[in-house]
Amino acid sequence: MTDNVPFTKPTMPDTTKQKGKRPRLFYLDLVRAIAAILIVITHFNNPYMIGHPVFAYEPFGIYIGGLGVSLFLIISGAALMYTYGESEKLNYRHFYYKRFIGIYPMFWIAFIIANAYLFLRNGGHVFANAPKWTLIFSVLGIDGLVANTSLPTFYTLGEWFLGFILIFYVVFPLLRYGVKKHPLITGSVAIALYALTLYFHPMPLGLPSDLLLTMRLPELLFGMYFIQYIRKIPTYAAAAALLFLVVQEIHPLFSGSFAVTIVGICAFAVIVYTAKWLDVQPIRIPVNSVSKYSYPIFLVHHVLISQVFTIINCTALSRFDGYLLFFVDFMIIMTLSIALYRLEKKTISYIQSMF
Repeated sequence: MTDNVPFTKPTMPDTTKQKGKRPRLFYLDLVRAIAAILIVITHFNNPYMIGHPVFAYEPFGIYIGGLGVSLFLIISGAALMYTYGESEKLNYRHFYYKRFIGIYPMFWIAFIIANAYLFLRNGGHVFANAPKWTLIFSVLGIDGLVANTSLPTFYTLGEWFLGFILIFYVVFPLLRYGVKKHPLITGSVAIALYALTLYFHPMPLGLPSDLLLTMRLPELLFGMYFIQYIRKIPTYAAAAALLFLVVQEIHPLFSGSFAVTIVGICAFAVIVYTAKWLDVQPIRIPVNSVSKYSYPIFLVHHVLISQVFTIINCTALSRFDGYLLFFVDFMIIMTLSIALYRLEKKTISYIQSMF
């Protein structure tokens, strides 16, 4: 779900440069891959395995989906800043074109295929029960976000996160300017907005406050500041972050949205620090694969898991069977993700040839 991973050539080691692009950073791919797996685990656990989950439901005292989303948000800010942070001026036309071409064609293709399948499974009836005019939200890719209000939509895949990340893309140029030119003021304003949102918990149109941009600014900006000014996690910082996670796991010090923010940032720090020991070929290759296909994984996993559990009696699964089922699910998800990735490339090429 970030800038250049789901839509680029296979990942290269850190020391290898791609033509016309900055060298790849393994730790960015590692964080993204872990976040993608956490999101898949989330929808495998909930609601299907919630009675006897085979994976931790609340690691470090927060919902596992919250941890996955937090890591995705941090990596989204970091990846965009890594790609666009060096240049003095941002080419808005190029930036928004890359965001559009990176998000919408694959989403539209996946949405059409998923709804065609659900139409057939539903006996020739439209799966969603929503006013036809709300289809515009699906065209815009924000149906998952809008579905969290009181308004029914044709939401099928993409979750609320897709709509949220589109909002982030809109405001990224402003945040980029603030981080580069006025880092202290930008950070202070973001913390103030976050504190106000945390305290008042506004819910515009019923939208949970955790889905508001002001609530997620610390995670997005942490990724941006990290790339712009930090780049490396000191040993003492990694140790402190790890100690906090251990304490938070044993006896949670914080809860709610604030805990998600702190745990996400600390988990990011620990992962980045340990990445240098994990950057070996047997680990790098699968990590790069999951990272590269993280966006199609994000699109297909929920539909696939929900369909699998229509033929699986989850209450009869042993722990071993649960792990095996997750492995099978993930292999199918990866296969569908690769197919969707290639189909999107072929479709874009075909349409371009028409004009």
